Amino acid sequence: MLWLKLILFILLSEISERTMCSASSAKENENAPRTLPQDSLINDKDPNGCLRQLLPFFEDVEMGNGFLDVNCTKPCKGGKTEDVVTGNLCVATLIFLNDDKVDVTVESCNHGSCKPISPTKHLTVSLMKEGEEEEEEGEEEEEEVEEEEEEGGKK
Repeated sequence: MLWLKLILFILLSEISERTMCSASSAKENENAPRTLPQDSLINDKDPNGCLRQLLPFFEDVEMGNGFLDVNCTKPCKGGKTEDVVTGNLCVATLIFLNDDKVDVTVESCNHGSCKPISPTKHLTVSLMKEGEEEEEEGEEEEEEVEEEEEEGGKK
């Protein structure tokens, strides 16, 4: 069942991307379900060749920083699937607050399904944009170079 949901998720992503290019379907797209942009997700491949997608979060003081599994199953080589570790936090529902923030209902993976936890937890997650991570890395490198130059001048 979860494998079918994953396939449906991928198909909806492809269909919505293609219809966005068509001006005649602009009104139809307003009512289409939205999915997380791929550049806001982290793809993690394990030694078995299984791929899982993670949504990083950095905002909520109560929950701290971490990652949410987008699905509680992960597709593997040869068309097989494996369950994500039981107890991992997962994305149950998404409500887009604007283009770069979503409200996420957090649940827990249990034998391949995202199950409710008590008390119910919600996170407001800022979505990463393409190139955002690269910009931050570039800024850090610039700071390191400046520090090295300052140290070199003091010697």
